[in-house]
Order: sequence, then C-alpha cells, then structure tokens
Amino acid sequence: MHQAERLNRILTELMRHHSLTLREIMALTGTSRDTARRDIVKLTANDEVTRNYGGISLPNSFNRIDDFLTRQRDLPDVKRQLGLAAAKLVTTQQRLFFDISTTISLIPAALTVTSKVLAVTNSLDIADQLLRKTSARTRVLGGQYLPERRGTMDTAALHDLFGFTFELTFLSAAGVTSAGIFYAYQEDVAFKQQLRDQSQELALVVDHTRLGVAHNYRALRLNQIDYLITDGPVPPGLMTALQASRVIIKMTTEEIDHD
Repeated sequence: MHQAERLNRILTELMRHHSLTLREIMALTGTSRDTARRDIVKLTANDEVTRNYGGISLPNSFNRIDDFLTRQRDLPDVKRQLGLAAAKLVTTQQRLFFDISTTISLIPAALTVTSKVLAVTNSLDIADQLLRKTSARTRVLGGQYLPERRGTMDTAALHDLFGFTFELTFLSAAGVTSAGIFYAYQEDVAFKQQLRDQSQELALVVDHTRLGVAHNYRALRLNQIDYLITDGPVPPGLMTALQASRVIIKMTTEEIDHD
C-alpha cells in the first residue's frame, strides 16, 4: 500500500473515531511501527491532524479531509484506469459536463470526439485538458474560481449552469454510502442537484477510497445516478443498495448491469 493510500485510510477512519493510537494505525494500514510514525509525521506536517500522547486526533474532520483528498495526486494508475472506463460511456452524446475531480480530469485524454460535441466544466484543469486533448467545443462556467479547488460552484456558476442541458454528466463525490452521495461543502448540494435535473444520464466516477464513506452533506440519493464507475471493491451493503436503485456499476475490470 502506497503512503498516499495509507494516509487516506487513516483520515477516513479518523472521521468515524476522531482519534487513533499508534497501534491502531499499524493494524489499520498493516505497517510497522516506524512506517506508522512516518505517516503520522506526514499528516502532522500538513496540519491534517493533531499529534497527542500515543497517537493522533482530528481537530477538524470533514473539510480538512476533503481538502487533503482533493489535493493529493494519489493512486495515479487507478485514476487513469477510471478515466479510461468513464470515457467509454461517450458514444453519440453531443452535450457533456465534467465536474471538478482529479479523476475526471483524466477522462478527456481518453476521448475521441468531434467539434460537434459541447463540453462544459467548472474546473480549470479539466478545461485545459479538453482544449489540449480533444476537438470538443469547450465552455467554462462563470463564477469565482477558488485556488484550493481550482474550480467554482458559487451562485454565478449555478446561474450559468441553468442555460444548459446535458446528455451525460461525469460527477465526483467525497463519499458514497447506501444513504446516498456525499460532499464536504454546502455549495456542492445545490450544484449537484441542478446537474441531476439538467442531465439525461449521470455517471459517478470515484475510486475505492470514497466507497462506504459519508461526509458533511448529502446531495443525491443512489437512485438519482445512472452509473457508478469505480475500481472497487464495493462494500456489500452499498452493493445491495446500488442494485436496488438499478445503478449500472462499471468496474475497471468488469461491468455489473442491473436490469
């Protein structure tokens, strides 16, 4: 397990328990005492956790975790495979939306689309990829672009969004459980709900570290998405809920279709 994945796992566990001992971190990540200590040093250096006697605690759980997960360029091979799998959904659609996500930013490089396709995004990085890697007509939503997110979901962006309808939207998430799709920021809720209303099909693209994880705000129910694209494994309870919601699950190695 790479360090970035271990750190994500530690932070996810901290969301549930708020503190962890060194021994618990070793058991959670399957590492030695020295490796666990190095992971703690990394987390404290980034101000993601507070170090205390015998372990660590999380001073401000959800928003800090979301910033960390978004900021880290972890699991590059997994994300590349997810980008390839997501790109296969694009066939004859001519109106696409790409949500802010380091994983979704890898979809454009795998696309083969013509100038008839309109691609809209609220992400500076994805706009750059669309312009450099595709022939699609690219539109960036208006609004204030935040440095830490390199994108926008403010009221100006939401107002701009009202002018579009999409055949397929690629959506990100901070977490997915049987209760629904979760995000760290309140402004995500209205934006994601509006995307659902204006999209014929919605594909949620997340790696396995987001599965079974809840966050601050629930924006969507499972039956409001059409596809889940992930590398898995999908927790049993979540799998049951997805099946009940008739979500098509596309793994990086296989596809599960629920008729």
